[in-house]
Amino acid sequence: MKKLICTLLAVSLATALFGGCAGTSQSAGSEAPPSGSAPAPDAGEAGSGASAPGSKTIKFLTVGDPYVGAMKAVLPEFEEQTGIKVVVDSVPYLDLHGKAILELAGDTGSYDMVSIDIPWTGEFAEGGHLYDLTNLVERDKEELQVDDFLPGAWEGLATWDGRVIALPLAPYYMYIHYRTDVFAQKGLAVPETKDEFVNAIQSLYDPQNNFYGLAIALKRGASVVHDWCAYYNGFGGKMFRDMPNDYTTDIDGEIGVLTTQMLKDLVPYLPDGVLQYENADRWNAFMHGNAGMTAVFNANSPQFETAEDTTVAGKVGYTTLPRLNANSQPSLPFAGFSIAINKDSRNVEESWTFMKWMTSPETDKKWVDVPGTPGVPMRISTVTDPELVEKYPYFKIIYDAETQGLADGVDYRSRLPEWTQIEEILGLELNLAVSGEKEVEAALGDAASKINELMKQNGYPVAG
Repeated sequence: MKKLICTLLAVSLATALFGGCAGTSQSAGSEAPPSGSAPAPDAGEAGSGASAPGSKTIKFLTVGDPYVGAMKAVLPEFEEQTGIKVVVDSVPYLDLHGKAILELAGDTGSYDMVSIDIPWTGEFAEGGHLYDLTNLVERDKEELQVDDFLPGAWEGLATWDGRVIALPLAPYYMYIHYRTDVFAQKGLAVPETKDEFVNAIQSLYDPQNNFYGLAIALKRGASVVHDWCAYYNGFGGKMFRDMPNDYTTDIDGEIGVLTTQMLKDLVPYLPDGVLQYENADRWNAFMHGNAGMTAVFNANSPQFETAEDTTVAGKVGYTTLPRLNANSQPSLPFAGFSIAINKDSRNVEESWTFMKWMTSPETDKKWVDVPGTPGVPMRISTVTDPELVEKYPYFKIIYDAETQGLADGVDYRSRLPEWTQIEEILGLELNLAVSGEKEVEAALGDAASKINELMKQNGYPVAG
């Protein structure tokens, strides 16, 4: 395992050093503020003014998602209470992984805290660069109120191999957003099954008015993987057959082929250029009135209501991703970002103080209500607060998913250290398949073969 982690770190470092010229556009996983919203703060912008004499300054590296704007809005209260200044350095999603690995592996402690996307959890935890929070959590358990965290968020974002390595910061739940007004005009029922979903997309097709049934990210790489995995997961698909007994990937099975063929067949009904759509493109198309549906995380739900240039305010409904048939159980793909302390931080207690405050029930209720760039709920007490539920009705979807065990962060994407390599393999083949450049079965078969070989090489049981 140590040899594996060293290899992964070397690959990540090389990517960070030599891939940094590839541009800074935000892509898969980066639910950044749409145009017209308050921009996420740049490095050093998120805190209030100069530090008081003798006070500490702590630095936080995170992704440029909407929650950064919410954090900026509530930070002055923390700094006034504690005298601790927090500098937030937010970067595009595609840059975060490489930069975080580079900073952590440098053993400099230049950042006290980092955000970790859920599929990077195993890689970062096994790399030995995160401060083990287990004893701090036990010490401050009454103050922390662990039982009030959304349980799926705590399990998926905070824990690894029996340890607490982070706190949940931005739990993301993916579901369908649809235009209630257009569905009513067309006399369409809200789709629940795959066939109903396909029928709705085809019925909403109106290219003369630049309106399409669905906006989806199909660009080669992480973008197409994130969205394909969501529909694959909704249909009951699993990345691996039987963890931890068998890590043979199941993506080339019946559900994988069905999911990929569905998307390929729908491309003619989707917006022009959809094969180059990143995450931001899909919710911008929906927000600007060009799509009847899109599947995005709850981080974007408020944007559709509050962004300055939104055209869909008051016209958005929410439902789970389509399932294969009426008898199938729905699923909400789960993802999101945690906040962890760098093992080499010289400000562990100050960082921990901030993390406790930022994730507290009181702060959670405040930051989800920041206009324009709101935070996302972390707490049960937040998604059940009557006033907030009335204002943000999709909180009920999150609560129901958590209480009914529908939030799936295991089969949607993997937290294993190999995920970034898996995503690279799958992202290439999926784009080739949905674009028609390669037959669906051939593309998935090639991806599965490469993923299975990767897992074998790294010591996982693979039945074949």
